[in-house]
Order: sequence, then C-alpha cells, then structure tokens
Amino acid sequence: MISKLKNTLLEILFPIRCVGCGEEGEWFCGSCASRVELNQKQFCPICWQENLGGRVCMDCRGSSLDGLRVAGSYQKNPELAKAIQTLKYKFSDNLAKNLGEILSQSITQKNYDGARVVSFIPLHQKRLRWRGFNQAELLAQTVSQNLNLPLAESLLRQKNTSQQAKLSRQERMQNLRDAFALHPDFSAKNKIVILVDDVASTSTTLLEAAQVLKKNGAKEVWGLVLARG
Repeated sequence: MISKLKNTLLEILFPIRCVGCGEEGEWFCGSCASRVELNQKQFCPICWQENLGGRVCMDCRGSSLDGLRVAGSYQKNPELAKAIQTLKYKFSDNLAKNLGEILSQSITQKNYDGARVVSFIPLHQKRLRWRGFNQAELLAQTVSQNLNLPLAESLLRQKNTSQQAKLSRQERMQNLRDAFALHPDFSAKNKIVILVDDVASTSTTLLEAAQVLKKNGAKEVWGLVLARG
C-alpha cells in the first residue's frame, strides 16, 4: 500500500512522458516504438564487417560467440537511445515490454534454427539490489514469450565489476575476467542459447559470458541487443 501511494505521488509530481513525442502516460509510447527503424544489415561481432545474419565471419572463427543480432541504430533512432537510458535509470514495466517487442521484431525463429532457450546477461547481486531489477532479464522475458521459447537463468555474475562504459577495451577484458559462472540449475549441453542484453559496445561482455556457456557444452551462443555503441 505504501509503495503504491509513493508511486502515485511520484507520478503526480513527475509525470511519465514518452521519450519520443512527450505524450504523458508512457516512457515510450506504442506509436513511437513502432517507428523505430530496424537494422536491415548485420555485422560480425568481432571485426564488425557486414555479415549475413550477424554470424561471426570466417576470418573470426574460434570466437566463443557465434553471432550477434543488433535491433536498431542510435544514429537512425535517437529516441531508441533515450529509451534505453530511461530503462536503465527510470525503470518502467511498460518500457521494458516495448523495447522487448522491438528486440523480438528484429529476429525470427528462422534466424536461430534449432534454438531452444533464451537467456540474459546477469547482474551481480549487489548491483541488482541497488537497481532493483535487471533490464536484460526483463527484455529477455518478452523475447521468450514472443518467440515461444523457454527463458532460463543460464549464468551467475560472481564478480561485481566496474561499469564497462567507463573503461577501454583492454580494461573491459580484464574487468570481466572470471566474472561469470554457469548457473547451477542450468545445463548448457547441446543447447543453442540466445543471450539478451540492452547494448553491445565491444561485445566483451557477451564474449565472456558465451565462453562460460561454450566450456559447459553449449552448441551455439548468440547475442541479441537493442543497439551497438
């Protein structure tokens, strides 16, 4: 009851407005979300050369990540960038669902022939308690529902890492070393795992997470993100 009253008071004092059109009531209204231009081209997540479907190219074979699908572009969709930031720092169930719908539209089951499970990049328990939610998990929930695939907590974050955005590529790699472990209730053997996150900059987080899954028998690991940058 107290929580509901608090949320109602906050909405009165600081009304929720769409990051796209400014309409009151939603962080990212359905009309603005429907205008997000989905990427027609995908790229190798290692060298970033254009590559059909986002699969790792022949020159980059051996990577723990088999491919990456990026839903949209910051340059073409400034509202998408605002929505992603809003999801991280001004949480809304509605916003998570809208952005999850965009992720779902960017792929089909055909893109992941044989895929059996949707998962997500985990947060460390300390950061999860501070933020109160994991945006990657919320996005994955909608993707899972729309693709009619099971949702699984495949990984644990056993190291409370520094924020990746503030680090160089080399520092990111060092920061994430041994950060992930297989969840004790998850079997990766022979599975194709779709790992959901909000954004990918250097793909370091996805690569480290995929490495753990591959070491534990995953057949393929694909990343799925809203934007790259």
